[in-house]
Amino acid sequence: MKREKRLPQTNKEGLLYGVIICGITAFLMASFNIYLQLKTVNLELVITVAKAFPLFFIIALLLENVVMHRPVQKLVGKFTDKEDSFNAIILFTVLFTVIGMSFSMTLIGDFIGHGFLIERGGFGRFLTAWPRNFAIVLFIELVIVQPLARKVMTVKHCRESLLFEGEVRG
Repeated sequence: MKREKRLPQTNKEGLLYGVIICGITAFLMASFNIYLQLKTVNLELVITVAKAFPLFFIIALLLENVVMHRPVQKLVGKFTDKEDSFNAIILFTVLFTVIGMSFSMTLIGDFIGHGFLIERGGFGRFLTAWPRNFAIVLFIELVIVQPLARKVMTVKHCRESLLFEGEVRG
């Protein structure tokens, strides 16, 4: 069976892959949503992002690995076949993950930012924020984050192959 060099092969690589994806996405989305609250780029924005990012990163990493991973894999299995291309499988994986994560993180972010007060427009905020967050996250996942994470895995696996070949020859 052919190893897919663009994807993690071990738990350690899976952790690296997840850290890259959740780290970049959480940073960009925390920055964007905080900017929308402050409506300015200044030191307050930088400080607020620096304070919020670690919390959102940890929440996103746990949510993706503990809650989303299995349901996403089941959905991908229902919509794809073994004969489908790598890109088709990745596209479905990203789509289902982004649906679940953007929904969950929008709720969590609103709760952290505004508390759990429906009478303060929480549901209305969610109805406008979630579609926006979904679209932005889907775009950055497909264009920036996923290609970067897969490139890191490819480079890592190619370097390991070169090291292994050197050890076999040497």
